[in-house]
Amino acid sequence: MILSGKHVLVTGAGKRLGRAIAELLLAPARGADVRLSAHYRTSRAEAESLAAWGKSHGRVVRPCAGDLGDVPSLQAMVKGAEAALGPVDVLVNCASDFYPTPADTVSEAEWDHFLSVNLKGQFFLAQAVAPGMKARGSGVIVNLGDVNAEKPMARYAPYNASKGGLLNLTRALAKEWAPTIRVNALHPGAVLAPPNYTDAQKEKAIERSLLKRWGTAEDVANGVLFLIEADYVTGQALNIDGGRSIN
Repeated sequence: MILSGKHVLVTGAGKRLGRAIAELLLAPARGADVRLSAHYRTSRAEAESLAAWGKSHGRVVRPCAGDLGDVPSLQAMVKGAEAALGPVDVLVNCASDFYPTPADTVSEAEWDHFLSVNLKGQFFLAQAVAPGMKARGSGVIVNLGDVNAEKPMARYAPYNASKGGLLNLTRALAKEWAPTIRVNALHPGAVLAPPNYTDAQKEKAIERSLLKRWGTAEDVANGVLFLIEADYVTGQALNIDGGRSIN
């Protein structure tokens, strides 16, 4: 898909990977009329900062609030975004939650949280944008998963389950909505360490990769751009992981 003239919705667009993806998709090379809906839940200031950055580059960026754990909230967000900027052409499901939950002590609330925020919300966002894509005869969905979808980490069982489910969901939607809507996943490895990571955890992540270094947010953003533009790719998971998935 050529991005010029398209409406892109990026979840978690205000910071970290979401911000890098949004900025790359809004770059001058993509076309002067790319329109972006910048989803946030609590990071309103960051989403407004992105909108200001977009305006300074001649782009239309509209912050829009939504809770990934609240389906009516997401449906209302999509309706508002499409009323303002037209039907969504590209959905990038980037936002998710991540923190350790040892299996012996996981609560039902923690389990429900991860499955809701990291999986259910992504499905219902895809469902909400699909009618417009089908009506126009094309659309692209990119789900940000994790290399741990297939190589799970200890002490993160609900998170691993949510990302494994997202991979299966990606393949299921690619089958059901073909040939009109292409649906792919992108699996980052050691990219942007969580704020609470210790030096030992950072070093361990590097050692698991083949390239022995951290990746960047730009590496992931370039992968998302590839999946948007690669018109003969669907139902796939692209690993941006420094080789960890085969190590």
